[in-house]
Amino acid sequence: MKKIISVFILMIFSFAPVFAKEKIEMINDNSGIYVFKINIKKYGDKIKPYIVPDVETPKKIYNDCCFDLVVNGGFFDVDNQKSVSYVTIDNKMVADVEDYEELCKQLKEEGRLDKVLSRAEFRILENKRHKLKFDITSHNTPPQKGYKIKHALQAGPELLPLMDLEKEGFVVYDDGFVKSQSVDILKRRERTALGLKGKYLYIVIFTRDYQVDANEMRDYMKDKLKVKKAMALDGGLSTALNYKNVSLGSMGRYQRKVKSFLVIEK
Repeated sequence: MKKIISVFILMIFSFAPVFAKEKIEMINDNSGIYVFKINIKKYGDKIKPYIVPDVETPKKIYNDCCFDLVVNGGFFDVDNQKSVSYVTIDNKMVADVEDYEELCKQLKEEGRLDKVLSRAEFRILENKRHKLKFDITSHNTPPQKGYKIKHALQAGPELLPLMDLEKEGFVVYDDGFVKSQSVDILKRRERTALGLKGKYLYIVIFTRDYQVDANEMRDYMKDKLKVKKAMALDGGLSTALNYKNVSLGSMGRYQRKVKSFLVIEK
């Protein structure tokens, strides 16, 4: 009898992978906040940016390309659909902000060009042995020694370890008062954020039921998720994500068409 029980227990453990955790862990810890947690040690090679020639919704990309998850990415010009964020995919820069000459000229006249070009980006780096490393840093920061940038998606601002809205050109001050701000960064809006802590990447969606400004977004990433590095992606009307039966947009299920995305492949 003992032998039969032992064989039965062995059979249970043999099928343990059936009960393994999902690739993506979803946490809806508040009625308006969705957190998606991915183990980058196991699934780092499945994460990459994605870009389209014109613009499209995350839902359409999710359905057409059969990704596990699709979330809105970097900034873009709604009128002409040009990217306002650098995007690198498979070692090739596929969106260069400096190609948008009219915008660069305007930013230069405003004294904000260098600040906008150096905004924070999410990076996946790779060494000669194909080992991956993940980072959030300024676009102008050289990659770590021995590594090259395989994928990168720029947006901003950097939230952690240090947020400086003026340095990244999101806020312009005049005598200590806010003269102007980009993407309503100091107003409560729907937001998309990325965070890195140890072996995990966190993707966070703040919906219309829990709108936040840059400071509140930073505090949530720091105090609630306790991530070490964090940044914002495009937000406001661009905020959108698709995962399984979850379809999020800035106004419930409504999704605006955007230029770039962060995706997780199957």
